[in-house]
Amino acid sequence: MEESDEQEFNCIDEAQAIINDVKAHVAEIVVSSKLASSATQIYLNIRTIESATCCVQVSSRGFKIVSSQYDTIDEDKAIRSLNNGDGNQEEDEEEIFETPYALLDKISPRYVESFGNQLCQQLRQLQQMRTEFHEEDEEEEEED
Repeated sequence: MEESDEQEFNCIDEAQAIINDVKAHVAEIVVSSKLASSATQIYLNIRTIESATCCVQVSSRGFKIVSSQYDTIDEDKAIRSLNNGDGNQEEDEEEIFETPYALLDKISPRYVESFGNQLCQQLRQLQQMRTEFHEEDEEEEEED
């Protein structure tokens, strides 16, 4: 059953959807050209609005920061994690985010601001459309 679960997760499609969803709220987000992708995982390089960089592993488990540098897996973190060192440290190293939004919320304070601004802009546009629609209705009623 695990194989079918893994096959349902299409890394390339998922990565493209993530990129399209968040590209307006980061300075850069691209699929790593150096780290090998597989059917079950892919790596994204992200530079936040604040210019912080990281490499993120995307799998069916979620989103995990594997390095603070592009195209890199921090082996030191991986070794500490495997050695089951300090519990708190391991918890930090193994933090897996369910969504790209949760990950960006944690690493980019300005992500929230950017996302909120976009939402406000969309709401203003919707309000403007509704106002124009109602004005057209009123004009049609007056003509009748």
